Amino acid sequence: MSETSLQANQTPKDEQSSSKIPESVKKIIAMEKENETNANRKSRIDLNALPTRQYLDQTVVPILLQGLSALAKERPPDPINYLAAYLLKNKNTFDNNNSGSNNNPTPNPQT
Repeated sequence: MSETSLQANQTPKDEQSSSKIPESVKKIIAMEKENETNANRKSRIDLNALPTRQYLDQTVVPILLQGLSALAKERPPDPINYLAAYLLKNKNTFDNNNSGSNNNPTPNPQT
C-alpha cells in the first residue's frame, strides 16, 4: 500500500468521535452551555442590583448560620479560627449563592 492510502484510512480520533455525535445532539449541548453562561451572568447582575440585606441573605447568611450553630454546639477555645475553618471547609456546600436550593445542608462540625 502506498503511504497516501494509509494516511487516508487513518483519521484522528477527535474527528472520529465528533463525527459519531449527531448534529442535533451537538446543538443541544451548545444551547445548554449557552444557557448556563447566561444564567451565571444574570445571577451576577441580579446580586449586584439587590439591596444589602437581600444580598447578604442570599450569599453568606445561610453558611454563617450553620457555622454559628456548629460554633455554639462545640464552643471551641478559639471561636474565630473555628468559624473561619468551618466556612472554608463548607463553602462548596453553599456553592455560589445556594443555586441548588440547599438552604439547610447537614453541618460538618470541625474536629
